[in-house]
Amino acid sequence: MRKGPSTPPPTHFVTVEEFASMARISRRTLDRYRQSRPAGFPTEYDVGYGQIRRPRFKLSDVEQWLDSRALW
Repeated sequence: MRKGPSTPPPTHFVTVEEFASMARISRRTLDRYRQSRPAGFPTEYDVGYGQIRRPRFKLSDVEQWLDSRALW
């Protein structure tokens, strides 16, 4: 049986609300982080169409950022 080229796993995205919930911070606090862009903060992707913005973050980037901020 011949195998074709391997395809990368699908990229999973999370919404701003999901990101805030995962980080256990308010939406307003996350919005401040989004504006100030601290070092290592995940890249934001706009997946909206036309003038409707739908910001999303890669789940893996969010998890990596949260792990880097752990206090223990």
